[in-house]
Amino acid sequence: MRAIDPRVRSALCALGSQYARKGVRVFLFGSVARSWPLAAVGADFDLGYEIEPAVPARDQLRRELERDTELLPSIRPVDLVDFSRAPAEFRTAAAQCILDLAHAS
Repeated sequence: MRAIDPRVRSALCALGSQYARKGVRVFLFGSVARSWPLAAVGADFDLGYEIEPAVPARDQLRRELERDTELLPSIRPVDLVDFSRAPAEFRTAAAQCILDLAHAS
């Protein structure tokens, strides 16, 4: 296990805060969420998101989030999952360990 680079941690938290103000919850799930702020060498970032139902321009927000995720200062792969479209079994399993990035440090 290694510490996640502080610049990457900061960028992930900023992404969570930025999108929270737009009505989008962005969070880590999976192995990195369980070990935060550490991660196994080679582990990817599993990022989930949920857009509040009343938010307009949902498709535009999705595209912006995809773009901003690609700009993260990390060489680790990022899997971005829209939890509103994920199967219930997947959401239930992933919900066992979620780190809300708007409130992470």
